[in-house]
Amino acid sequence: MKITRIETFPLQPRFKGDGYAMSMGRQTVLYHRLLRLTAEDGTVGIGEFVRPPTWSVAEIEAIEDDCLPALRGIDLADLPALLATWREGEKRLQYVVAGIDLAMLDLMGRALGLPVSSLLGGARAADCPEYLSLSCEAPEVMAEITRAQNRNFDVVQAKLGSDTLVNDLTRVRAVLEAMRPDQMLLADFNGALSPDDAIRALPDIGDPRVIWEEPCDDYDDGLAVARGIAAPVMLDQCLKDLPTYMRAIQDRVVAALVIKPDSIGGLSVGRTVRDACAAAGIRVRIDGWWAGQIAGAGALHLAVGAPPAMLISSIDLTDPIDTDRSMIDRPAPSRVRAAPGPGLGDLPNGLMPT
Repeated sequence: MKITRIETFPLQPRFKGDGYAMSMGRQTVLYHRLLRLTAEDGTVGIGEFVRPPTWSVAEIEAIEDDCLPALRGIDLADLPALLATWREGEKRLQYVVAGIDLAMLDLMGRALGLPVSSLLGGARAADCPEYLSLSCEAPEVMAEITRAQNRNFDVVQAKLGSDTLVNDLTRVRAVLEAMRPDQMLLADFNGALSPDDAIRALPDIGDPRVIWEEPCDDYDDGLAVARGIAAPVMLDQCLKDLPTYMRAIQDRVVAALVIKPDSIGGLSVGRTVRDACAAAGIRVRIDGWWAGQIAGAGALHLAVGAPPAMLISSIDLTDPIDTDRSMIDRPAPSRVRAAPGPGLGDLPNGLMPT
C-alpha cells in the first residue's frame, strides 16, 4: 500500500490563562503542525509535528518540508526503514521523524482496525495514573493548586528553574506542605542547575516523597547528581536518543526515566525504550511536550503498554491548553487513556480542513 497524498495543517491553540511557565520560559501558544498521509486505498493517518518551546519553528518546519516529498509514492512497508535512516541525523530531525512515525502508525492501525497500542506490543493496562503538573509560579499559588487537587492525584510535578534556586526550594517546601503524606513530588528543574549547585542544595530537603527531576541538561551531569545525593533522581530531556537511554539503563544509577517519544524519533523508538526499562526493572513516566490531541493520544497509547507496576504516571498533554479533548478519556479521577477506536482513536470533527 503506497502513500499517495501528503498534507500539512497549522496547529496553534493557546494555553489557558497566562500560560504555562518553566525554566525554558512561559508558553502561551503552541506552534505545531498536523500531518495527514493518505494511502492509495483512501486510508488516512494523522500525525503531529511537535516543536519544543526553545527551538526555532521556522528551522524545524524547513526540515519537515525537506523530508515530506520523500514520502510520496513510498510503500508503507518501506517507511520504517526510511525513518530509521533519518533517526541517525541531527536532533531536530528526531521531532520530524516522530510526527511521521505517528501518522504511519495511525494509518496502519486504521487499515487493520487496531488501536496503535496493539501495534506497540499491546496494552498491559486499561488506563494510566495521571499526574498533576504545576506551572512554575509563586510558591503560595502552587501550594493552593495542590491543596485543591489533593484528592485527585497521587503524583504531583512542580516545575522549577524560572528564577533562583532559593526560590525553587521555597516552592518545593510549599508544595510539600500542601501534599498528602502518601503523594509523590516530582521536582522538575528542566535542566536548569549545574551539578555542583544541585549536589550542594538539594539535600537541604530530605522529604522522602521527593524525586528530583532533570536537575541538569546533560546526561553525565545528571548522573553525577544521582551519585552525589541520597535522594532519588529522574532524568528526562538529557536522554537525547536511544543510545543515551540504553546507557542510562545499563548504568542503573537513577531512580526513574522519562520517555518522551516525540524527542527520540517517535512511538516506535519509545516502545523499544519502554520495553528495555521494563526488562531492567526501571520505573518510567511516559508523556511528551505539551501538544495537541494527536500527540497526546499517541503518548497514552505507548503508556498503557508499560507494566502497571513500572509506570509512575502519564498525562493528558493537552491539559493546560484551550482545546477539544475528545481523543482523551478520563474513566476515573486521576486516570487517563486514549479514547477508543482504530489507530489513534476516533478523530473529532473539524480537527483539520477537508
